[in-house]
Amino acid sequence: MTISNLLTEWLETYQKDHIKSRTYRRYQGLIEMHIIPSLGEYEISEIGRKEIQEFLLQQKKDGNVKNGDKLSATSTNMMLSILSLAFEYAYDMEYVKDNPCIKVRRTKVESKKVEAFTLEEQRLIEQAIVQSDDRRLHGILLCLYTGLRIGELLGLMWNDVDFDCGVIKITKTVYREKNENGVWQLCVDTPKTKSSDRVIPLPEYIIELLKEDYKLAQTPYVVENKKGERMSIRSYQYMFEKITERAGVRKLNFHALRHTFATRAVECGIDIKTVADIMGHQNASITLNRYAHCMIEHKIQMMQRLPRVL
Repeated sequence: MTISNLLTEWLETYQKDHIKSRTYRRYQGLIEMHIIPSLGEYEISEIGRKEIQEFLLQQKKDGNVKNGDKLSATSTNMMLSILSLAFEYAYDMEYVKDNPCIKVRRTKVESKKVEAFTLEEQRLIEQAIVQSDDRRLHGILLCLYTGLRIGELLGLMWNDVDFDCGVIKITKTVYREKNENGVWQLCVDTPKTKSSDRVIPLPEYIIELLKEDYKLAQTPYVVENKKGERMSIRSYQYMFEKITERAGVRKLNFHALRHTFATRAVECGIDIKTVADIMGHQNASITLNRYAHCMIEHKIQMMQRLPRVL
């Protein structure tokens, strides 16, 4: 059996019915565009750790099929995971005697710089939204005060909002994916991870804002387009770009709203475990590692308040 045959059998007969469609598409793309062209003809009994390690190093160096540039550590590590899972399946099926992916080194993921809006930039954005008569922009305020991802925001429906308890329930997310004909489409699925399925308490002023929006709502969607449909990701990103231009702040991507929420939360003294739960992180260490710089800056400011005894 070749690597190509193994991956096809593993993905189509063992994995497909047990993973999210977007995960399936991601696996399928990496297998067809990267793994099979390089390793597909190898017999599974003949490939070893050396060949797999060399393959990953080559992909890291120039595996980007679009421009021949290096491939991200996330992609190379996912390919290692795919191969390891496929060989684990092959071991269970008694196709091979061991898994050659064991002890293969993963690519080191470089920490990304977390970019958030400053307090003054946030004030300018909120001011621009308040001055606008487009209530669709209130979704940006919701992200600033809850840390929602854009897919979670656009997946939010009015029956997910509990006005009595003052909370929102995150039970689904929206994302873009190509269908079998290669056409981009809007898809709705359960949240990214189990921890992303969560309940978020809302500040009182956000609750009051949503109550006013609910009175005017014509559809089940918290953020709706002018046709009364669910807003698309691209359209809402464009609205975000325009309102930040009007506010005169730096050009950051939509995800910066999530980082801004976490930064403000840490600055005002909310504990890391609570921030992690609200953001849907699997554990508090993810939050701590990502926003440690915010904490040290806050601690420096707090330390300046210590009175001199002598």
